Amino acid sequence: MVKHDRVDGEQGRGGLGDFIRRHGSHILSHWEVEVRQLPYTRDLSRPRLLDHLPELLERMAHVVESAQTDEHPTLEAVPEVHALERLDSGFDLDAVAEEYALLRACVLQLYGEHVASAGAEHMALAMREMLHFNRTFDEAVAAAVSRYAKARERTLVALDRISEAALGTEDLDTFLPKLLRVMLETTEAVDSVSLMLREGDLLRVRASVGLEDEVTSGFTSRVGEGFCGKIAAEGRPVELRSAATDPLVRSEAIRARGTRALYGVPLLYGGEVIGVVHMGSRTAFEFSNEDKLLFRAMVSRTTALVVQTQLATSERAARQEAEEHKQLLHLIIEQSGDAIVMVDARGVVRIVNAEAERLMGIGLKEVGPSEWTESYGLLTLDERPLPLEESFLYWSLQGEAVSDARWKVRRPDGAVRTCVGTISPLRLPDGSRAGAVVIARDETERLLREAQVDALVEAAPAGLALLDTELRYVRINEALASANGLPVEAHLGKSVSEVVPASAPVIESLMRRVLETGEAVRGHEFSGAPANDPGALHHWAGDYFPVRARDGRVFGVGGVVMDISERKRQEETLRQTAEFRERFLGIVSHDLRNPLNAILLSANSLLHADDLPPHRLKTVRRIAASGERMGRMIGELLDFTRGRLGGGIPIHRQPMNLRHQCRHVVEELEISHPGRELRLVAEGSFRGAWDPDRLAQLLGNLGKNALDYSPPDTRVDFTLYDEGDTVRVEVHNEGPPIPCELLSGIFEPFRRAMGGDGHPSSGLGLGLFIVQRIAEAHGGTVEVRSHEGDGTTFTVRLPRYVGGAPEARGEAVSGSAPG
Repeated sequence: MVKHDRVDGEQGRGGLGDFIRRHGSHILSHWEVEVRQLPYTRDLSRPRLLDHLPELLERMAHVVESAQTDEHPTLEAVPEVHALERLDSGFDLDAVAEEYALLRACVLQLYGEHVASAGAEHMALAMREMLHFNRTFDEAVAAAVSRYAKARERTLVALDRISEAALGTEDLDTFLPKLLRVMLETTEAVDSVSLMLREGDLLRVRASVGLEDEVTSGFTSRVGEGFCGKIAAEGRPVELRSAATDPLVRSEAIRARGTRALYGVPLLYGGEVIGVVHMGSRTAFEFSNEDKLLFRAMVSRTTALVVQTQLATSERAARQEAEEHKQLLHLIIEQSGDAIVMVDARGVVRIVNAEAERLMGIGLKEVGPSEWTESYGLLTLDERPLPLEESFLYWSLQGEAVSDARWKVRRPDGAVRTCVGTISPLRLPDGSRAGAVVIARDETERLLREAQVDALVEAAPAGLALLDTELRYVRINEALASANGLPVEAHLGKSVSEVVPASAPVIESLMRRVLETGEAVRGHEFSGAPANDPGALHHWAGDYFPVRARDGRVFGVGGVVMDISERKRQEETLRQTAEFRERFLGIVSHDLRNPLNAILLSANSLLHADDLPPHRLKTVRRIAASGERMGRMIGELLDFTRGRLGGGIPIHRQPMNLRHQCRHVVEELEISHPGRELRLVAEGSFRGAWDPDRLAQLLGNLGKNALDYSPPDTRVDFTLYDEGDTVRVEVHNEGPPIPCELLSGIFEPFRRAMGGDGHPSSGLGLGLFIVQRIAEAHGGTVEVRSHEGDGTTFTVRLPRYVGGAPEARGEAVSGSAPG
């Protein structure tokens, strides 16, 4: 035992009780030095260490002094309360007994020194008091030990019940009500227990026995507010004597029950408040220290179980999430459109997905690097067995990432496939190597298509080019590159103005229009001497069109340039041939008119001769009719020649009435086609300035065409419409419709309205051509519509006057239409 300083005092004054009162603090200071050497006390604060000892010493002093009187005082419950506090602090029974022994030793040692200094006359009294003191101290120790043992036994039983209630379940909502039921049953005065767990700044009731309405109503309390909020904010127990009326209580369920005693304890874990548990009683105003000690012990065990359950729940959720992620990753790998192969850090193949198996024709083989090539048929691009040192996967195992890698594989069926992919090293979170992964695609078909396209582009006789949005060449074929006078490589990355500066302004303007509008520009014709044929003038036709990505975005301009020099030469040859033929026809037709006129004059003279024998009359009439038909044909040929080569059919305008002219034509047709019905319908004014002879020719050709191509028992209608400044003429017949393939060229020369030779006319096929030219010479138009069941209708529109000439003007006006 540590030697203490001597306690001085007045000699002969008072006994042991008086000594304890006067020197209590000195005694406890010496006791503290001794007891701090015990392992249980080193972490206790001084207030918790001293606890109820000052009160215990005071009561002992009173009991010792009673040895001189007839009083019989006791220590009351102080030793028991002290024992409970020590139990709450984690002391075992030996530690409690030892601290009592140290306290006894300190008191007796210090008092012995005091008695020795006082003299022998006080020894007898001191001995009697010391005997009484020891007896009293033994009682205190016995009471403390007894209470400690009972409380510990009760606590252990309660904790066992709590552990048993939580056994076999990891669901808070399942075992929390069981735990609270144990708490309620362990303490007789308790009739309600509630547990709240913290959710951020809120406390929410998760379980309750006796206050179930708090659970169903979802009662919450903010940290720092109300009874439970105060406990959570301060992190220490709080006790109320009249909870039902205390303003600190916010729960209506507690108020409605008339709860008196209310004791709440925080659930502490790692220095943080994770919840609050409180017990209440409607019969008691306060709980005993032993009840509170037991409640705190049960709350401590409950805290551990709650935390354990929360951790288990979090772990279970994390495992489930990890398993889901694992399954999802497996699905992604297996259902990926890319071939995926993974090897571990030693290079052993661990994953071969379905697409990789389809590509290589081989599934998973757990082989190392030395067996990769043989097991999976790996080849170089020139189809040699792939050496390990050239394997991109082997490089990645050394930490190198490779993108856009290319290699080949030979399948078991002998087919060789080309692969393109990315190979990347795999690393663990600490940076150590975990393996490598290959993500690849089968590019065999795509590369074949590209090769075919390349071959097509290079073999195409047309010039082909692709330019980006800055009008720089991205691709060009040999045909166009040769015409530009530069090799293909010299074009790439350069602009049009850098390659063909002379043509660039026009071409770049057209290409920019394509980029701005997104629409193609076609048929751009230009001429020049190409670099590969500088001595000759060539003609080209260019088409420029937008090139779009899959999302519709324009990322470039495509160009197709055709050398049309040969076509131009052929067109020029055909034009010259046609012009020669038409001029020849015109010359021949003109030269035939004189002998034909002589024939007609002679025939007419014979017809009027009185001495012509009757048997010769028929022959002369045939000669005259044939001559007239030849005259009409020659007239049509001359009109055709004028229309194509002579600047158009000449007209001589003069005031006339189109109704009268049309009636005259209809009457002539009725005479020449006896038995056919013709009808003229006209309402309104039909005066204007036109060429009467040419309009008679136009109407006659349309009428004859309608009669020739309609059944004999059907009618041909002439209809005039007054449309103000314009007159519309329609000639309609009920014949079969004109075939669609003939409609587009119906007004071309030497064309007929019906195919084949079964037509009723013996003309040259120039009638409708001449109709169109006459209409155009008058500034008008002609069109046709022909449908099954509706017959065929030709419509001519003629302006009354040219340039707004008044009807009163009567002079002739000459004009022509361009050929």
